[in-house]
Amino acid sequence: MLQTKIFSCLLLIGVSFNIKAQDSLSLFKKLNNQYNQERDFKNNFYYNPASMSGYSTSSFSEFSTGYQDNKENIYRQQLGNGSKGLTIKAQSFQKLKPHRFVWGSAGYQNLKTSIVNWNETLDYERIAPYITSDSVGGKLNLERYLFSGGYLEKINRWTVAGQVSYSAQMGYRSKDPRMKSTTSDLRINAGVNYKIFREYEAGVFGEFNKYTQNNSTQFQSLLGRPYVYMMSGLGFSNALFNGGTHPTNTFEEFAYKGGFQISNKQGKDFYLQASIGKSNNIKSYNDGSNTFHNLSDLKNEQFEVEGAKFFNINEKHRIGLLTEYTASQKTGSEYGYSMNTAIMTQIFKREAYRRENYTTFVKGFYQYNQDSFSITAVPFFGYEEVKERRLYPNSGQKFVYSYFGVNADYKQQVNNNQMFTFQPYFYKRMVNQSINALNTTGNAAVNEWVLQDYMFQASEITTFGMVLRYDFKLDKLPALFVTAQYQTQKIQNTNNNFAGASIGITF
Repeated sequence: MLQTKIFSCLLLIGVSFNIKAQDSLSLFKKLNNQYNQERDFKNNFYYNPASMSGYSTSSFSEFSTGYQDNKENIYRQQLGNGSKGLTIKAQSFQKLKPHRFVWGSAGYQNLKTSIVNWNETLDYERIAPYITSDSVGGKLNLERYLFSGGYLEKINRWTVAGQVSYSAQMGYRSKDPRMKSTTSDLRINAGVNYKIFREYEAGVFGEFNKYTQNNSTQFQSLLGRPYVYMMSGLGFSNALFNGGTHPTNTFEEFAYKGGFQISNKQGKDFYLQASIGKSNNIKSYNDGSNTFHNLSDLKNEQFEVEGAKFFNINEKHRIGLLTEYTASQKTGSEYGYSMNTAIMTQIFKREAYRRENYTTFVKGFYQYNQDSFSITAVPFFGYEEVKERRLYPNSGQKFVYSYFGVNADYKQQVNNNQMFTFQPYFYKRMVNQSINALNTTGNAAVNEWVLQDYMFQASEITTFGMVLRYDFKLDKLPALFVTAQYQTQKIQNTNNNFAGASIGITF
């Protein structure tokens, strides 16, 4: 019943916008604008909602449904060895008037993830290392929901815009350990741009984010149950709260981000932007009583800067260069309690964990346009440094990576009402340095997991993939499309494979 309501809601979003009559332009020209690769290339530019006025020269909408099957032989145990399931999504961008724009999207996903181990929580990358773990795990059923909408208004030299997005997840398992987790993630973005000279604009933007995860693990077997750990990083855990019979955890996070942006010709000539953000994620614990105890406080400070420049060489050739840098520092503080009194009492809070991540990417852009086809190539190179360490006891690891690869796009008009798209891609992660300064925990199973996780992060990864798409339009109907995607990823001389397909309409 719930899936039917979601499907109906998505379909309503897809068709509720104004459907404009088809003009004499070919399907190729319409879709070449709708799926402009330059838009994806500078996707972070539209993080400022006030810059959405340059998102597209025309209105468009899309509705699609698809199925994916991801099988991984080499994987991080806490993320599972692949998933398969259904995805439904709708999105639209509408120019209501020359000075007014709206956009929105919605999505639903139903996945079954296999063999998730040492992790009984969702959103691992967000809350790690303070996850709940056990040695058994199992298959995980996961449902995701997403809704977002934005509005932009131009007033003389000013452009004001805002966007609200909400996503939710529900993960559960029907066998012991019976994990159940729900998440909610609310984001509110706002931006203001001002035209300072000719087509030069300067703007500021900001975001507020409220995130919650409620997580519990239940057992029904009378023959025994696995031991539950309150992890605190690199295999270590909080011994005082380990082993609960019905552990319940709550993660509460508040985050904010602010930045500035300067651009020319709505980012088509150049843009430069920078932002800084902070978040604070508190984990609390309960094992059947009415009292919750804080276990950890994870703070994340992030700085991002990005700039891009584009050039036109006559009307057919366009080139660009983009550079981005991101620095992130997570600091985890842990709480200590005393049980020497009738009531458990907090006796300290100390910083015990830190993860630093520094990433630099340089991307090139080349596009060649003709009346009946277009070719786009995006080569890139990246460098990343990751440091992770904890105190009490001392333990740590470090990784230095290099990345290189290329994404390509070829669109070909078959006739006035048909189009073919081919998108091959390749990237490689090379490990320049990996340092293992991990300390043993006294638990052989945990030590084995931590070592396997280190070996995965210390492995080179080579990825090849491609997407094929065919669009066609029938009389008196919106344009239809079918897509197919295949990807193979080589890690430790073993291949992980992904396949997916979807069908949809554009209008």
